[in-house]
Amino acid sequence: MMTSRKEGYEEGVTSGKEQLSSDVEHTLKLANDYALGSIRSDGHWCGELRSNVTITAEYIFLRHALGLDLRADNAAYCRYILSQQNCDGSWGLAPEYPGDVSTTTEAYLALKLLGVSPDMPAMQQARAFVLKAGGAEKLRVFTRIFLATFGLFPWDAVPQLPVELILLPSSCPINMYTLASWARGTIAPLLIICHHRPVYALPEDYLDELWLNPTDKMVPYGSSLGDLLCQGDFTGLAFSVVDNLLYYLNGLRSVPLLRSYARRKCLQWILERQEPTGDWAGIFPPMHASIYAFVLEGYELDDPPVRLGIQALENFAWEDETGKRIQACVSPVWDTALMSIGLCDAMSPDKHVLQQAITWIRNRQLLKPCGDWRIYRPKLAPGGFSFEYENSHYPDVDDTAAIILAQLKQDPQSVASDSVIAAATWILGMQNPDGGWAAFDVENDKLFLNKIPFSDMDSLCDTSCADITGRILEAFGLMMRRESKRPVLSPMLRHACTRGITYLASTQEANGAWFGRWGCNYVYGTSHALCGLAYYMKDDKRVSGLVAPALQWLKSKQTDDGGWGEPLLSYQTTGTQQQQQSTPSQTAWALMGLLAHLPLSDPAIERGIRWLVCSQQPEKGIGASWPEAFFSNFSRARPATVPTDKVVPLRYWDDLDYLRRLCHDFTFRFDDVLDASKLDAALARLIEIGDWSQLGARLRLNDQNRLEYHIPAEYTKARPAYNFTTTEYGLRISEHELGKQLPKSGQDQSVLSPSPAVFAPIVRHADSPHKLADWIYTDRPQLHIHVSVFQDATLVTVSYVHTLFDAIARSTFFNAWIAVLRGREDEVPPFIPFEHDPLRTLGTEAPVKPYSNFDRALSGLSLVIFGLRYLWELFWYQQEEEHPIRLPRRCVERLKESARKELAAMSPDNEDKAPFLSEGDVVMAWWVRTIVTALNPAPARTIMVMNVFNVWALFEEWFPTGGAGFIGNAFFYSYTLLVAGQVIQDASLAYVASKNRKALMEHRTKEQVQAMTSMQRASFTRTPPVVGDANLLFMACTNQHKARYFELDFSAAVVAPGVPLSERPHALGRPSYINDIETCQGYPTRNVVRIIGKDAAGDYWLLFKTRPGAWAVIHRQLVALLKLDEKE
Repeated sequence: MMTSRKEGYEEGVTSGKEQLSSDVEHTLKLANDYALGSIRSDGHWCGELRSNVTITAEYIFLRHALGLDLRADNAAYCRYILSQQNCDGSWGLAPEYPGDVSTTTEAYLALKLLGVSPDMPAMQQARAFVLKAGGAEKLRVFTRIFLATFGLFPWDAVPQLPVELILLPSSCPINMYTLASWARGTIAPLLIICHHRPVYALPEDYLDELWLNPTDKMVPYGSSLGDLLCQGDFTGLAFSVVDNLLYYLNGLRSVPLLRSYARRKCLQWILERQEPTGDWAGIFPPMHASIYAFVLEGYELDDPPVRLGIQALENFAWEDETGKRIQACVSPVWDTALMSIGLCDAMSPDKHVLQQAITWIRNRQLLKPCGDWRIYRPKLAPGGFSFEYENSHYPDVDDTAAIILAQLKQDPQSVASDSVIAAATWILGMQNPDGGWAAFDVENDKLFLNKIPFSDMDSLCDTSCADITGRILEAFGLMMRRESKRPVLSPMLRHACTRGITYLASTQEANGAWFGRWGCNYVYGTSHALCGLAYYMKDDKRVSGLVAPALQWLKSKQTDDGGWGEPLLSYQTTGTQQQQQSTPSQTAWALMGLLAHLPLSDPAIERGIRWLVCSQQPEKGIGASWPEAFFSNFSRARPATVPTDKVVPLRYWDDLDYLRRLCHDFTFRFDDVLDASKLDAALARLIEIGDWSQLGARLRLNDQNRLEYHIPAEYTKARPAYNFTTTEYGLRISEHELGKQLPKSGQDQSVLSPSPAVFAPIVRHADSPHKLADWIYTDRPQLHIHVSVFQDATLVTVSYVHTLFDAIARSTFFNAWIAVLRGREDEVPPFIPFEHDPLRTLGTEAPVKPYSNFDRALSGLSLVIFGLRYLWELFWYQQEEEHPIRLPRRCVERLKESARKELAAMSPDNEDKAPFLSEGDVVMAWWVRTIVTALNPAPARTIMVMNVFNVWALFEEWFPTGGAGFIGNAFFYSYTLLVAGQVIQDASLAYVASKNRKALMEHRTKEQVQAMTSMQRASFTRTPPVVGDANLLFMACTNQHKARYFELDFSAAVVAPGVPLSERPHALGRPSYINDIETCQGYPTRNVVRIIGKDAAGDYWLLFKTRPGAWAVIHRQLVALLKLDEKE
């Protein structure tokens, strides 16, 4: 029984959805296994809470000041701090943030206290960064305080903090309780510290190398009064006047009775908030400062407040292979609540684990009437939860809402439990007048406090935010659904939620997104707002108007690979939601928001789910999870030059702008299991042979906007010659959601294979670079090798910038690697050093003959018109789509025979003089006819096909035989001019192929290459000429068959065959498919083909790239060709 194409398509879609559903179930099982494997013995979860290096540095300051021994952990602390250093020598506030002078200074001082020599390259780079950033003169207030405690900064250059602030009543416009909880807990002990102005003396010149002018350290910490007046900043002016007045009054120290009383009250305030475990507020800053305060007030190290405080800080330590660091906080309650929600949503079968987790959480509900929140809500009954193990004074609303969700999802009957009712009642009482909710406090919105001189991070207030409000709307919405039969709180919940929706309506951005305060950033805020609003679509007419633009915004931010990614830098550029490569957390957040309103069949949701399924990674131990990538090395600051590096400018023909913009992830698929360690060892050995060590060069951009190689004098673990990563999948490639879609020998062509970029999650590592900035703004080597090992297949990927080598030189690299792998080092050719440029004179001398296409080269107005037309086409067809095509051997043979017959018909009397046509000529001609037919240009329109060719053989005097040992770019262009109407005729293969062969023979001569390159050198943009007319249709072809990629023999690394040799055409260790992800940054390409080569079965593999609308016609032509071949 035959089915129609539509029916077949629908069956395929249904089958695909069923398969995706199966893959999701498998993914969830692995994640569930990982969750069970990482649970603590008493039933809760707690992962690492990462922060920047200042937390660890400040802990080192404390231990040094108190005389506590650091020798046992010295190396571990050093290893961690150095591992976080950016390539420009700096340390940043957050991943991918640019270097920060205060963070860098604190890291530098900590390392110096740990005994690291200032002459160490890392220290030299840090010092250079600080000085370039303005020196220690530019430090933030808190860093000044830390340095002042060691006598390295004048106390008079620190804002005044009178202890008497603690005496101001809560009714005063400015008092301790108008500050956010985290600021309040930190400032109280700072009042004591700034009263004593301690000096745990280090040599006066200990950090002088970080000052521009170490003789004058009395630098201002804010704008002058005159500047504030000119700026119209009257609030800042008032605070600065008060600060100056306090300075002249010696910080009120001259009133001893008041000062003595204030100190006692302050110390009492701090002591009342210490937990039995020694914690203060569960976070590092108040704990750190409070220990200082008690010691300065005469307490000994063995006294309980100090001893317990130090132990509490040590409990924040986290150590692994990266080193030892101190967390800013611990997050057991939060982690357990979210994990419980996740397991419930995934319908985990391990009910007893969930019950144990919920019981563990409930036991931490804060039901005693204590906490700073009671200052402004004295009659509100307690019921909140805190983030940490011990933090009875500062429950937070976000945790409490998440725990309501966890309890209701684990047991719907818990809606009437004392725990849920108490939690919801407490949240109701914490709602702000604007309708939103903040994290810890209520009505803590005195933003003018951020103008206080010691507030240099604008973080003194705890205001309402969309992400927390959205979570509460979700929790309350679920409660009201569960309470439908016995409404206890529903009327109050409904009223609060109406006000919450009003708040969200007032804070939605013009583009539909919401700012996220407690997660990065707009994706997080928008997701939680959408999850909350989903419960009110029917009851509140405003909601649909809020949801529609938010969904549209989320969809618009989906990346090409199907995931979502937003950098932390979006906090610095508020309102401009940037994108980065996809991350698991942000993809999950986005999907949560979309799933709350859209069906599972929505394409954006399906793509996002596929990305999560495919990006799951096996973890140590049991199960699998989603490791987050770190982007701290992707800042825009250029790395400092290492003095011992050899600096070599890139060769002229390597450092062209369009090569800089092309980055590749070039992947071999092997239907065998390869030993990654053997591949690694062979490459490491290759680097040791002669000048092949130069492959480890780093790319840098100099002040003249030219690229340079910085070649290390030696390679170390910290500065390797290449990056080599491995992922092992405990399954067959056909069992992996993406792996099963990866093309292979004999690939079915009845449906288009996915774009190469779709396979990024399995061919790339999370840290693989993919754009030029990932190299030039880091100290990473040029090559990143990633090996993905399945039970029956191996994928080997090389990530690089096109400036390194072209397609032919790429095969030189692979052949050298293979020679070492096979134990034949004598076959490795001498490496041509980067400082030697065989083509350095090419195009510099007057050409012997004029360029044959000189008369048709566009210039002046015609070039401008062509440029405008091309830009218009790019604007009108903004998207491009790329798919691999397998052209079977029999089809190629038949196409070649047809072309020969057409040639004979064109010249019946001169068959012997018919031009030679290669298989490559015919394959290229078929591509031209296929794509021109699909694009359907006007019949009279000129088609310009730019063909790439290598020049090693043309300039034998400049290159070794066959270009042996040359790693670089040595390709130029031939131009074939065609007429669209003739291309799309039935018998056009010979026309196109012969014209192409003739153009290639004409242009691939020494004289013509010299003439063309002289024109390119003379061009302002250093680009090759455009030939034809202003209305031409531009196309480009790169035939890489001569690189012989499918003949590369990696059999020496094979552990076991994955597909029996009797069931495949390719030999052991030979590639069965090549996936090439070409990332173009600002270099628009359309109508391009890369002929990757001919596989062992004789089939040609091509990569087509053109606009999406043309693909239906292209595929129809391919299917027709295949059917014709089947008939014959």
